[in-house]
Amino acid sequence: MPLSETPLDASVRGLLESDGITELYPPQAAALPPVLAGESLLLACPTASGKSLVAYLALLRAARAGRTGLYLVPLRALAHEKAEELGRFASLGIKVGLSIGDFDLPADRLEKLDILVATSEKADGLLRRGSPWLDRLGVVVADEVHLLRDPERGPTLEVSLTRLRRAYPDLQVVALSATVGNSEELADWLGARHIASSFRPVPLKLGVYHGGRITFTDLSTQEVPPPGEPVPRLVRTVLKEGGQALVFVNSRRASEQVAQQLVPAVESTLSTEERARSREAGEELATIGEEETEGVRRLSALVPHAVAFHNASLTDPERKLVEHAFRTRVLKALVATPTLAAGINLPARRVIVRDLARYDARLGIQAPIPATEVQQMLGRAGRPRYDRTGEALVLARSAEQEEELIDAYLTSSPEAVESQLASEAALRTHLLALVASGVAPSDEALQGFLRATFYGHTRSMDELDRTVVAVESFLDHHGLLVRGARLSATRFGRLTSELYLDPMTAITLRGALERAPIGVAAFPLLAAVSATPDLSPLFVRRGEEAELLARYSDEAEELLVRPEEPPLDLSLDEFLSVLKTASVLEQWLDETPIVQITERYGIGAGDLRTRVEDADWLLFGAGRLASAFAPRLVRPVDDLSLRVRYGVKEELLDLVRLRGIGRVRGRLLYRAGFADREALRQAPLDRIERALGSRRLAEMVSQQLTGGRSATPPERATPARSRPAPPRSKPRRLDEFPAEPGP
Repeated sequence: MPLSETPLDASVRGLLESDGITELYPPQAAALPPVLAGESLLLACPTASGKSLVAYLALLRAARAGRTGLYLVPLRALAHEKAEELGRFASLGIKVGLSIGDFDLPADRLEKLDILVATSEKADGLLRRGSPWLDRLGVVVADEVHLLRDPERGPTLEVSLTRLRRAYPDLQVVALSATVGNSEELADWLGARHIASSFRPVPLKLGVYHGGRITFTDLSTQEVPPPGEPVPRLVRTVLKEGGQALVFVNSRRASEQVAQQLVPAVESTLSTEERARSREAGEELATIGEEETEGVRRLSALVPHAVAFHNASLTDPERKLVEHAFRTRVLKALVATPTLAAGINLPARRVIVRDLARYDARLGIQAPIPATEVQQMLGRAGRPRYDRTGEALVLARSAEQEEELIDAYLTSSPEAVESQLASEAALRTHLLALVASGVAPSDEALQGFLRATFYGHTRSMDELDRTVVAVESFLDHHGLLVRGARLSATRFGRLTSELYLDPMTAITLRGALERAPIGVAAFPLLAAVSATPDLSPLFVRRGEEAELLARYSDEAEELLVRPEEPPLDLSLDEFLSVLKTASVLEQWLDETPIVQITERYGIGAGDLRTRVEDADWLLFGAGRLASAFAPRLVRPVDDLSLRVRYGVKEELLDLVRLRGIGRVRGRLLYRAGFADREALRQAPLDRIERALGSRRLAEMVSQQLTGGRSATPPERATPARSRPAPPRSKPRRLDEFPAEPGP
């Protein structure tokens, strides 16, 4: 449908046309009338079929009617992408904000926004606090709504959507989904019109590669000329045709190894201009952070050759550089783990899924990747405006396996979405929040709410009812909830909900604080937050056990949490992971260079950053709990939280509050004789420049100290964990553990 034939006004059409959009795809055209009429809608379409534009137009309609709009996303990276795309409407007077991570927008800034892009956890936090901004809410967009089936993120999304629909009966819901087996059931739950389409702007060819030949599902074949192993061979041939390649593998190590293997194949296809552009991107790597990381080192050996990897070991700036370079076609081949498939817009002409199994920590073995996840990866093939077709391939080990893979992954029906709300871990958090916020003041009200969830809409309540009874008993036993004719949260329960802590975390932290002596050292507090279910434990590698057991022996009397002690009941294996995580955080506080930390402990800079952010907000929460239950510890806990946030010894805390000054530059200033901001305020600019080695940085620091931009840190949020913690391992007692590491 040409834009000229739509009911969109001239200003909107002009803006879209300036972005190269001159017509609507069929699913967009079908969705436009109900969206503009304010109807709720579920749009189930393949990747790159234009679902986001439908959501943007719904948000724009609400904003122009004086209502606010909330755009829910499952991942931080996707939030940045959507906020940037929605920023195109700024010329129409639309104000867009972002709420992710550890800091909230101040209430006065939030109130000025028309659209807020947020993770489900942040939206849940707004609901718990009763933000006035929600009073004008007109539309909520649920992107990737099929992730209701995700055990970690799904329950929060499900509860948030249920709360929003019950609190605002006239709310327009726009849900976006990949093709799933029960999208009509999802639409029925949301009270939304169902629009499903198989349309793709770039047709997709699905195939299996084996022995130098691709066999497509339409029975056509394509020979892939030698030389090379399958992945380099498939990458080289598509690059020679002017395309890009996206390769999915099942682990971080594999993503880095395969990327390195691709360098010769990619290098051989580059033009002089392409080599120059990739070298520039490689040079940019050195400027994206104050401190070198292992990720920068490894990418620096790849990006100048137009190759990169993308996994959770990278920091946010490193990932953003890689994503931008791939979108702008500077990178020709990208090797990624499956998390990249969850919504981030990085299409390629040819997608290769090398691995169809991955390690499942719950089972302790390699297990098949669900067909829907594989289809999400394959759906990244085909770049609108660049490709006439996209090719999505899986690799077979034998001729006999070709047909099996076609049936299991390429032509199989999409799997249905099932609610994950019935787990105790999910329910103990959300049940407490429902009671604490007054949504469920009685068992009857709680039952009514749960029946309105997707779980209650699609399944028998028997299992859920049993879990609710167990969770209520747990919360009552630990003093977070009072049961009776009415349900009510205790002071401890309300504080736990406001802080967005898992009740198990709050119980553990309160016990640790009550046990802690005056003058408690940093390590016992770090071990306490590392033991909670809200912080993902680090994997203990073979050979590390002996050192960690020795650390346990040395610290045992001072520790505030212990293995096999209620309510966590950690096994020894799990507790060694706790000690490793606390040791990593301790090294961070000691200003050990990131590269040294990551090399010593076998982790990535992204892993370190994740634990630092989680430990920071958990210590922030511990400080608020200390205010209520252990006032003597408020100051040391808050100081430790700041040190964790910045990764510094205590003497640098005043300096790192300056914008642009982190732990490396803070130490440079301190060594140059600047003990605090007052010393900098009195110093000449030239002296600050000599210390930092940069005139620009010196001027930025000086402006902050002399009435320029404030050096005050952003407003702290009520933290919200957004990353899943892996399951705990099978228990093992101390006497079952070897005294020395094995071979």
